[in-house]
Amino acid sequence: MNNKASNILACLTSLCVSQSLVAQDVCVTNSAAIPDNSSVGISIPIEVNAPGQLIESLSLDLELSHQWVGDLVVTLQSPSGTIVTLLDRPGIPSTGFPGPFGCGGKDISATFSDDASMLAESMCSTTSVPVITGDVVPSSPMNLMENEPANGQWLLNISDESSYDTGSFIEACLSMTTTMQCSPDMNQDGQLNFFDVSAFLSAFSMQDPAADFTNDNEWNFFDVSAFLNAFSAGCP
Repeated sequence: MNNKASNILACLTSLCVSQSLVAQDVCVTNSAAIPDNSSVGISIPIEVNAPGQLIESLSLDLELSHQWVGDLVVTLQSPSGTIVTLLDRPGIPSTGFPGPFGCGGKDISATFSDDASMLAESMCSTTSVPVITGDVVPSSPMNLMENEPANGQWLLNISDESSYDTGSFIEACLSMTTTMQCSPDMNQDGQLNFFDVSAFLSAFSMQDPAADFTNDNEWNFFDVSAFLNAFSAGCP
């Protein structure tokens, strides 16, 4: 039986959940100095309003000025606490090229995305400005954040790990595609059936927050009623 036929058969025996994609961009413009020679750096909050939505894919547009990009470490933290490294002192690979102090190029105006073909840390020039530009691959994959809740505060951290050369943050735009989370689909398999009812009852008995459908930190009849209403209504 092919996949299409299997999916049709599954939908005949349970309530299938469709997922609609939502795209949005959230930008922060805030000219702020990056502390020199500080591993703490500067944290830029990015507030995303996407309740009930899960991350399908994402990228980050970043613009900043800096006299020596080899000093910089850039990370992005999701509301769930997952941290990915976008840039880690470019120009200081294991070979030591172009030097122990990293790439001496200036400025960044780039889009960090797993779908890009050029590794951000491989770009170095003392004549091209900005030195890191276009679509670039981050140091660690951004898909580590896929299927996490998109809603909440994201944190972009930029640190300057060496002295003398300075710079400032200019703008960041977080672009993402999300899917609507189906709350009664307790096991997130794309179907509403007996297994979701069983998972709800198990979570309810353990007072798991996943079963607190009224969001009042109590587990009672109202949560059962809210779950059954959501289950019978299905999902978008």
